[in-house]
Amino acid sequence: MRRHLLPHEPDTEQNLARAAWLVKRQREDLQAIVTNAIAKAFGG
Repeated sequence: MRRHLLPHEPDTEQNLARAAWLVKRQREDLQAIVTNAIAKAFGG
């Protein structure tokens, strides 16, 4: 996960936490995008 999101950073505790936070944020953003698209598709 860290190597994919932060390829030039070392494996430190802080960088691993940053990568985990980024993954969580990406999932939340994608969930909001999908929810809005579904609502728009069904006229809500």
